[in-house]
Amino acid sequence: MSDSELIRLWVERKAPRHRRFSSQAANRFRLFFGGKPLSQVTLADVQTFAAAMRARRVSPNFYKDTLLVLMSLFAFGQQTGVLPVRIPLQQWPVKPRRSRKSLSKRLRFNLSWSLCLCLCLFAGRMIPRLWGQNVAEENSPAPEVAAIDSSYRRRQTPVANSKPQAGKTPAAPESLQKSQESAIERERRVKAFLDTIAQAEGTATPDGYRTQYTGAKFTSFQDHPRRIRCGRRRGRRLCSDAAGRYQFLSTTWDRFAKKFGVKDFTPQNQDWMAVELIREKGALGDVEAGRFEPAVRKLAYIWPSFRRFGGSVDSSLPKLEAMYQKNLKVYQQGLAVSN
Repeated sequence: MSDSELIRLWVERKAPRHRRFSSQAANRFRLFFGGKPLSQVTLADVQTFAAAMRARRVSPNFYKDTLLVLMSLFAFGQQTGVLPVRIPLQQWPVKPRRSRKSLSKRLRFNLSWSLCLCLCLFAGRMIPRLWGQNVAEENSPAPEVAAIDSSYRRRQTPVANSKPQAGKTPAAPESLQKSQESAIERERRVKAFLDTIAQAEGTATPDGYRTQYTGAKFTSFQDHPRRIRCGRRRGRRLCSDAAGRYQFLSTTWDRFAKKFGVKDFTPQNQDWMAVELIREKGALGDVEAGRFEPAVRKLAYIWPSFRRFGGSVDSSLPKLEAMYQKNLKVYQQGLAVSN
C-alpha cells in the first residue's frame, strides 16, 4: 500500500471535523522530508520535524496537535502492518492527552473521598446525640407490658388465608405485563435495526458474519481477520480491513473486545459489539423507542452505507426506513429465526 493510500484510509477513520487538519499535517510532514517513504522515517526524523516547528515559533496548541496527529498516523500504520515498527511510540516528542476515561476515574475517586469525609463529619455529630438518647431510654422506668399485651390481643382480628386455591394461579399485575411487552418490543426494534445495517452493508446473507470488505470470505471466527482489501466505491479506490456482518474495523473491534473481555469474532459477539457501538454513539435509546431517523443520523458516520442510496442520509432515509419496517414486521409476526 502506498503512503497516499495509507493516509487516505487513516483520514477516513477520523471524525469529519478532524479530517482536514489530519490530512494537512500528514502532507506537511511528507513534504518536509521531500517525499521520503513513511516506512523509512525514524524517530530522529520526527524530532527534527518537531525542532523545525519550534524554530518557526508556532503556537503550542498547533505544535502539540500536529505531533499527536502524526503519532496517530504511525500507530495506525504499525497496527495494520503497513508500516514497520521502527519508531517506538513511547518516545514520541509529545505525550498523548489524558483520556476521558482516566479523567472520569479521577473524578469518581475525588467524589468518593468527599463523600467519605461528609459521612465521617455527619457521624461525628450524630453519634454523641444518639448515644445520649439511648442512655436516657435505658434509665427510664419499664412500661406496663401486661396491660398493653392484653389490649393488643383483644384488638387482633383473624387473618384470611392468603394461599391460592389448588389449580389456580394468581393473575400477573397489569403493570408487569406491560413492562414485559415493552421489553420484547424494544428487543424486536434492536434486531430489526441490526438487520437494516446488514442490508445496507450488503451482508444480510447466511455468510454475512464471514464477509470482508469487497465481499471476500474468511473461514475462522477465532479473531478479526485483519486483512486489508482494496476496491472501488463511487469511482475511488478504497482500502479497508472491515469485516463481519457489521463491517467492523480491526481497531474498533480491538477497543470493544478489550473493554468487554471478548476473545473471538463469533456471530454472537458481533451482534453484541454492534449494540454496544450503537450505545456508545448515543443512539440505542432512539433505536429501542423506534425513533429511526435520529438513530440513522447519529450513526451515519459509523456506517457510511447509510448514505448509499443517493449519496446522502436524506436521500437514503426512505429506502432505509422501508427496509427497517419490513424487518420489524417480520419480528412482530414471530417469523424471524434467531442467528
